[in-house]
Amino acid sequence: MGYEPRNIGKPGDPGCATGLHTSSVGEARFCDILDGIPGLVITAAATGELELFNLPVLEFFGKTPDELRNWTAGGIVYPDDLPRLVEAFRLSMTTGCPYDLEYRLRRFDGVYRWFHGRALPVRDSEGHILNWYFLLNDVEDRRRAETLLASENRLLEMVAGSNSISEILGELCRLVEATATASYCSVVLVNSSGTHLEHGAAPSLPSTFTAAIEGRPVNTDSGPCAMAAYLNEQVISVDLALETRWEEYQWCPMALAHGLRSCWSTPISSTIGKVLGAFAIYYKEPRTPTTEDQVLIAQFTHIASIAIERQQSQMSLSRALDELKASEGRLRTTIDAIPGLVWSADPDGNVDFLNQAWCDYTGVGLEDAGGSGWAKTLHPNDAAGLTGYWASLLASGEPGEFEARFRRFDGSCRWFLIRAVPLRDETGRIIKWYGLSTDIEDRKQADSLLAGEKRLLERVASGTPLGSILEDLCHFVETTVTNSYCSILLVDPTRTHLQHAAGPSLPTNFNASVDGLPLVVSSGPCATAVCLNEQVIAADITLDTRWAEYAWCPMALANGLKACWSTPISSTNGTVIGIFAIYYKEPKTPTPRDQALIGQFTHIASIAIERAQGEAALTRSEAFLAKAQQLSLTGSFSWRVATGEITWSEQAYRIFEFDPALTVTLELIGSRVHPDDIPLMRDMVARAQAGQDFEYEHRLQMQDGSTKHLHMIAHGIVDEAGQMEYIGAVQDVTERRLADQALSKVRSELAHVARVTSLGAMTASIAHEVNQPLFGIVNNASTCLRMLAADPPNIEGALETARRTLRDGNRASDVIKRLRALFRKTEAITESVDLNEAAREVVALSLSDLQRNRIILRSELASSLPLVIGDRVQLQQVILNLLRNASDAMSSVTDRPRQLVIKTEEEEGDRVRLAVQDTGVGLDSQTIDKLFQAFYTTKSNGMGIGLSISRSIIEKHRGRLWAAPNSGPGATFSFSIPRGPGAVTGVDSLDTIQTPVAVTEAARVMGNP
Repeated sequence: MGYEPRNIGKPGDPGCATGLHTSSVGEARFCDILDGIPGLVITAAATGELELFNLPVLEFFGKTPDELRNWTAGGIVYPDDLPRLVEAFRLSMTTGCPYDLEYRLRRFDGVYRWFHGRALPVRDSEGHILNWYFLLNDVEDRRRAETLLASENRLLEMVAGSNSISEILGELCRLVEATATASYCSVVLVNSSGTHLEHGAAPSLPSTFTAAIEGRPVNTDSGPCAMAAYLNEQVISVDLALETRWEEYQWCPMALAHGLRSCWSTPISSTIGKVLGAFAIYYKEPRTPTTEDQVLIAQFTHIASIAIERQQSQMSLSRALDELKASEGRLRTTIDAIPGLVWSADPDGNVDFLNQAWCDYTGVGLEDAGGSGWAKTLHPNDAAGLTGYWASLLASGEPGEFEARFRRFDGSCRWFLIRAVPLRDETGRIIKWYGLSTDIEDRKQADSLLAGEKRLLERVASGTPLGSILEDLCHFVETTVTNSYCSILLVDPTRTHLQHAAGPSLPTNFNASVDGLPLVVSSGPCATAVCLNEQVIAADITLDTRWAEYAWCPMALANGLKACWSTPISSTNGTVIGIFAIYYKEPKTPTPRDQALIGQFTHIASIAIERAQGEAALTRSEAFLAKAQQLSLTGSFSWRVATGEITWSEQAYRIFEFDPALTVTLELIGSRVHPDDIPLMRDMVARAQAGQDFEYEHRLQMQDGSTKHLHMIAHGIVDEAGQMEYIGAVQDVTERRLADQALSKVRSELAHVARVTSLGAMTASIAHEVNQPLFGIVNNASTCLRMLAADPPNIEGALETARRTLRDGNRASDVIKRLRALFRKTEAITESVDLNEAAREVVALSLSDLQRNRIILRSELASSLPLVIGDRVQLQQVILNLLRNASDAMSSVTDRPRQLVIKTEEEEGDRVRLAVQDTGVGLDSQTIDKLFQAFYTTKSNGMGIGLSISRSIIEKHRGRLWAAPNSGPGATFSFSIPRGPGAVTGVDSLDTIQTPVAVTEAARVMGNP
């Protein structure tokens, strides 16, 4: 795509500028520039056909360029705005004049947002239009803020005026529906008894729907509004078609019949927490409220509460005045119950009555505030104005109202609207003045807050530097929140420490001490808030014991600070990007109003910070990755097989302990690989050259002689040139491998203990096995002597008895050798094992013990049973344990034969199984899973480690050990292990067990039957 030098408009034309020279800028660079512009950019041909869209356009609409070129269809432009935009576009294409217009566009998720769109023609040197450029800036937040500010002011003026509650609530509903596109709003009131709902306003909902809601009981079953009022909490129903609540009153079918699919109900509460009604927003499609929706709902419900509470206050005041003549005592009680400051004065203006609420608020009684003493409770800046206005009312005799600040008992001041009404007798003479002072502090602060937010958002939109915006935000906070000091800290790009951003009213040395604090929970409240992603409140720093490691509290106290509220500032994806902190010089806990303000301030800060940090996102992400690799001892690498080019991350250099300045090659890597693992490296290279992914564990031999264990995994991809490139990771797993080796050694020691324990239990059987050949030796020796002493000597007979003596001696020797092999402490040995032969040897050692216990033993050993690869002694230990357990299980059986069956057979999947079946007491199904837990036993004198060790041995042979009750009496214990090579998990691919002496001795000792 080439670009010729051109001018944007003719020289001197209004709204036109000289074109940019782009001939030296390539197409890719031009696209990068367009994609980096913080707005939606579209180019079109001279005739108006759309050509090029930058990345933000495609991301916003979620459509392809071909779909966007047909922009007049497909719901891209809000229907009410489409004719106006089409006409402006047509006029520009016809006349060649730019247009400047605001309209709504539909985002990919169906939400419409306001945009400020501008179209500029690009002309050549002769004034001919070459292209059109369209720049669309999102102004949704600005328009919404302006609309809300104007609408809220209008509503508050209606509240302050003489409008009825139904008019105010109706206007509020219309404001909500104009603000929240495609919504329907209603307000219901709770009746005076608090038991039923009353209609408040719902200008756009069908009358049949509002009639169906009116009169419903306030409980959890009659509908979402009644439920919200009853529980005094928000009730969200995202999809009424799937809702199962409120079935008793058939609320959902009624709502669905009116075309409604979702409902968000929020209680409207008075300043003392009493539920006045419920504020509801409905949609004709399923929908979940966003954070922005919740902020709007909070504002709308607050305005509704002001209107309703004011109406109720005025009604209470009217009722109180009507009853004045009937009962003075009842009047005082009623007036004291009015949610407002009520007073009265004589015709000359001297105050003669103050209700209890007035006295409680100011902390001043009638004796001090009577007459004109009440003026002492006014804010100094408002005293002259109000006293002068009061004098004018006394002179004119007309009712009036005035806004002024009254000092509360704690010294703080709040804005009030003071209304005064004269009471006249039959002749028209004023006999009394009555007044009501209503707290309007929240309304005043809302006005100020909206104006401040608008000003800050305008600065954000205009590209003001981040530091200046955050400084202004801190000043705004300190103006809004009395006696506060504000600070904003950023999370640095590496997410390891805090960076000072703004704190204009805090001491310089305090800001300096906070700047650079590490992001750990022990370094201070701001760092803790980031680490936990939650608000951290230090209501009284003098009593706080946290953060002692960094002495944060003494540092803050030295700067006169005694309270700190730290709140995370989060981006749109939930990542903490900074901290908003408010400090006080006195201990203080945040109120609900403080929390609401903090929420608004942090939202503004997040907009400013996220926008400013957008361009640095890639750099920050790279820093995050490097830190994560260092913490997890994991390095990353890429390897282009064809060229041999290898790229390592910083952590990979640390693992191999190479200078990062070195060029990485296979030869360099091989110089660190353990000599015994070089074949593994060659196999890895061969697999990579064959285009296969690989995963290996091998060792490194470092320069100081130490050994590291590494786990490496890589996945191959084909690059643009068709060359294979591997992207992988390498992790230092030395600590894990050392821990595994220590665990294996402990298991071996425990297994040896179990074998030695079994030796003690088999003493009688062993004695019998040894005694028989010894008895034969003695008899044969005696016979041999008699034959040799005969005359003549019986040489042939003596030779035969000598042979029998040798035979019995070998038998005794074999018994001792088998016992030594079974119970000696040796390392694990891998060899081919005949499971039948191993079982027979264990049976031979146990036979005498079994016979003494009247056990009938039957062997069912499969012929031609495949050999297994494993540790002969460990497998015999398992068989011995199962035989002894079976014998013990039948020790109390007297009503049936004590039968024991040992059986071997082949299994599917190239496995061999051995089972030991008894006719003992059997198994409890609830305890089967516990049998193999360490130190669990059903025997009175058992240790509870035999079966646990046995399962560990079998699992080490890649097998499994289990138990099952018989269909008759008794139980069966079985184990199954693979046959053939590679069947033992204890043999590591890198560290094969190498104990040739032990293998030879085991084969020699255990090889004889």
